[in-house]
Order: sequence, then C-alpha cells, then structure tokens
Amino acid sequence: MCGPAGRLQPSPRPKFNTPFAYTLTEPSSSCLEGAITEVGFDETPTEVRVFCNVRESNVTAVGIAVDPDDNFRSKYCRITLPRDTKILSLAYGRGTSRYSYHGTAYNDCGVSFAKPLRRSEIGRWKCMNAMSDDRVYGGFVVVVPPNNTKGIPPLTVTTSRSVMVPKGNTFHVECSVHSEIDYCWLRHPNGTAIPVTVPDRTTDDFRNRIGTRYRYTGEGLSFGQCHVAIDDASTSDTGAWLCALGLRDDRREMYGTVDITVSESVIAARQEELYATEGSQVTLGCDTVEKQPIAYCRFLTPSLFGFAVDEKSDARSPPRYAYSGQGLTAGHCGLSIDGVEDSDYGNWTCAVKILDSSGSEEVSTTVILRKPEGFTMIQIIGIVLCGTMISIMSLFFANHLITNPSAKTRKKIEKLEMQLEAGEQGRRVGARRAQTSTRVIRTQPGLSKQGSVPRRI
Repeated sequence: MCGPAGRLQPSPRPKFNTPFAYTLTEPSSSCLEGAITEVGFDETPTEVRVFCNVRESNVTAVGIAVDPDDNFRSKYCRITLPRDTKILSLAYGRGTSRYSYHGTAYNDCGVSFAKPLRRSEIGRWKCMNAMSDDRVYGGFVVVVPPNNTKGIPPLTVTTSRSVMVPKGNTFHVECSVHSEIDYCWLRHPNGTAIPVTVPDRTTDDFRNRIGTRYRYTGEGLSFGQCHVAIDDASTSDTGAWLCALGLRDDRREMYGTVDITVSESVIAARQEELYATEGSQVTLGCDTVEKQPIAYCRFLTPSLFGFAVDEKSDARSPPRYAYSGQGLTAGHCGLSIDGVEDSDYGNWTCAVKILDSSGSEEVSTTVILRKPEGFTMIQIIGIVLCGTMISIMSLFFANHLITNPSAKTRKKIEKLEMQLEAGEQGRRVGARRAQTSTRVIRTQPGLSKQGSVPRRI
C-alpha cells in the first residue's frame, strides 16, 4: 500500500465497482498518516455515479493497525463536468435538479445522475475532495457510454492569458490539462529550465517555495495543474515562458506558453510613438499595468497646455479632445484627437494617480505624436492604384483604336496600304527587267575556224 512519498500507488479494488483506485501517502516514509482515495465511477440500471472518496489508512508501514481519526472528514466536495461546462458544489442534502450528492460517509464526495448520459457528461470529470488535513484529494474520472465509438476529445493545454506586470511585482505562469500529471517544469525566456515541485500544504509558507522566487500555487498534480507564482519580476523575465506537463497515463509531455511583459513603471503607454497626418483622427494614452483603478487622468500637450478627461458624459474637454477607454476604474487613461493639427505634433505627457497610492504622488509617461515623412502608406497605395488604372485605360484605348478606327484614320490606313502595294509592284517590274536585259549566246565549236567566243549583246 505504501509507495514513494507524495505519489499515487494502486490500491486493492474496493468492494463496489471502482474503475480507478489509488493510495495517496504523506511525504514521509510510513503510511501512518496516509489515506486511501477511491477515484472512479460506477453505474446502476438507472443512474451513473462519479466519486472521489477518501478512507483514512489504519495500517502502518509495518502492518500495525491503528484507530482511525474520527475528525478526519471532508470539508467540501467539488465536481466539475467535462470541458469545465459546469461546477458542482455538493454536500449531503444539497444538489441540483439533475445532480445529487452521493456518499455514505463523511469522507465521501460523489455525484449521481440519471441515465441516459447527456453529451456534456461524456468525457473527463474532475473530482476534488478537500479533507480536514488541509489536503485536496481526487483526480480525473473518464465517463463514456458502453457503446461509445467517437472516443474522448483529445487533451489540450490551457494557459493563463498574457500579462504585463510592473517591475518588482509578482506574476503567474499557469498551465493545466484535464489529466493527472507526474511532474511539470518551466523554461525561462533565457532558456533556463526550472523544475517544479508540489509543496506540503501543512507546512509553513517558506517551505512551499521551489526556489528563491518560485512558488507552486496550483491544486495539485493530480488535477493536472502546473501553476507557479514568480516574485520580484525583472525586465529579464520579459518573453515567452514555456511550461511542460508530464502526463501520468502515457508518459508523454505536453507544452504551453505564457507571454510575460515586465514594465519599468506601474503604467505603460498604449503606443510610445504614433504617426498621424493632419486632419486625421488618432488615439493615444496610457493604462495601469495591472488594471488598478485611477483617481484621475490628465494630459499635457506639446505646447504645455494641460487638462483632465474621464468617461463621464458631462465632462467638458477642450475642443477636438475626448476621453477614450473603458473607464478610470479599469485603469484606462486615453485621449482621442479629432482633426490633428500642427500644434499636436510632439511629446505628450500622460499622467494618472492610482487610487491605492498614498499622498499626492502620481505617475506619468511620454507619448510622441509624429507627422509622417514623405509619402504615407495611403498615398503610396493611391499612387500604385492610379498607375495601374492608367495602364489599363491605355491598353483599352489602344485596342479600341486598332479594332474600331475612325473614318479619317481608315482613309489614312487605306492610302498607306495602296502606297505599300504600289511600291511592291514597282519592285517586281524592276526585277523582271533586270532578268531580260542580260542574255548569253553560245555557238557550236565547228561553225567557226577560229572558234566562237561568247559575247554580250
């Protein structure tokens, strides 16, 4: 029954139908504080049951029986349907119209529902049983009908969204898969491999750290989670973080990436440099990196004219200027300029005051608005289109003139053809005259005593 510390080992099948049964032991060399977790599903002619029941181990590593702890019981039972379509929080006497709590002891966590299976109920269920020892037991249960031919959807890695974090703060790299995993590790943008170990939740926080900066924050490898918090962010942490998850079933690894951007300030410009032509509309501004709400949003123009804007409809902004964003509570400080003028080009200052900051301290950043030099992209596209149209029209008119000439042009063509034909006839007559003007007369040798000599006449 006992295995390596903190690992799942096969346990004897319980008396009822349990396709998956495992033993979870404490990170120690004995099973005195271990627990048997029965994870699986069974069925009756009318219903299906999914469960992750926990039984306290009452046998030590040397086979000595001990009395179970009567206070060892479930604190909460949470079961998630396949593809995270629904999360059930169940207890004795609490459920929904379709899903009912199923269990016979305080350590049980299960759900029962009527047959036939619905499409949303086919696949990988996640069962979580949080016990009084501050640990979460359970895992994934695959539920399929007996005549299933389509199989289970393939596993995919889910990652946390890309984030921007101020320098010195904590950020999270989170990857998960709907399957139990044996291990996971991260790869820093600089290529360094960082192994991840799951801490003992019963120990102090300082023992939960992987290293000086890294802390595991997931629910456990049994739930396919590789969630790591990384403290003291630096600019060298900017880039794509890779997380690798080692599946327990088929011994292969799956991967995901999370993009992290570390900012030197608590705010960041939407675009540090923009280009806009005169008369056009442009939007510039800055937002808080971690979406902290702000007390105000103000701008300073290149000519050192200052004003504040917000999303309120009754707010009076200078002409041509208006607020742009999702509101100060979302940390957005944006400005829309309608009809750019020459005085708008230059360095703009975007300044905000974060609500949770003390005193009158504010933070600001610079945004540069420039006038495009030379041809703009729109102008280049226009020139290319005009050139193309001119070429097409030239070909069209040339073809039209050839196939449908005017009367005047037709007469000129006929005259030219007559001249060409007359010239051709003159050349033919001259050639015939040249052939007939030169003849050679030959006489037989016997007709002259002195012989005959050819002569021209």
